[in-house]
Amino acid sequence: MLALALIGGSVALPGLPSLAQGDSRRAEVGQTLNADQVITESRARAIAWSAGMVHVEEIMRAGDRWELAGRTADDEEIILDIDARDGRILD
Repeated sequence: MLALALIGGSVALPGLPSLAQGDSRRAEVGQTLNADQVITESRARAIAWSAGMVHVEEIMRAGDRWELAGRTADDEEIILDIDARDGRILD
């Protein structure tokens, strides 16, 4: 897994747009996703921060999802899977 550490300090995320703005693009099973069909690592981090993750310990792209592990403000471990196509947090 790829482990990345954040540089200390606070991060402001002004005016994040809605995570689901009617983009209904879906890839069929086994279909290769084009670069313009997936959210960036930076966007995945922003989504994780908006869900309460304040420190990202690991982040990696696995197919059609971003997998993030990190910590909350209360130092609780948090693991998130984010849909790489539309930014939804997966169960």
